[in-house]
Amino acid sequence: MMTDSKFVPGMTAEDLAAVIQNELASHWKQVLEAHRAELEKVFPELEDSTYGLYLDRLLPPIFGALEQAGYSVLGEVKETDFIIGGCLNFSCSLEQWGPEHHRSRVFWMPVREEGRSEPVGTLLLDFFHSHTGFEVPEGPRITAAAAADRQEIVAAVRRWKESA
Repeated sequence: MMTDSKFVPGMTAEDLAAVIQNELASHWKQVLEAHRAELEKVFPELEDSTYGLYLDRLLPPIFGALEQAGYSVLGEVKETDFIIGGCLNFSCSLEQWGPEHHRSRVFWMPVREEGRSEPVGTLLLDFFHSHTGFEVPEGPRITAAAAADRQEIVAAVRRWKESA
């Protein structure tokens, strides 16, 4: 995954989201199947945390390439924050959509680029999972939002989910 970075300086949040979406679409199922047996084995004990283990395998190559190109998505991390996949802060997410077997949790990641004072934008990652057993019923989706503060971002998440 991401052997040649498609991220370059000066990209918009929409451009970044398009590259990330392409990578996610190309690799989510392959990574899931490569680790399925291990993840299914630990699901009875870890439950929802198992999805974090999956994302720990899927996201680092993509977001590592983004970081190497001079972008950051984590911002300030507190000691109490729970970081998934090296790029998702659990406290920057909402899970309010879908039935138990096809839940949707949306994470948001404000993007900064080295040398720029203003954020590039915010990436919204929609991750689908089941609460009834270990299953990722569809691939993650990502989009960009111009929102910068938490209230604006939450409103953007709600608009995105309501328009889907």
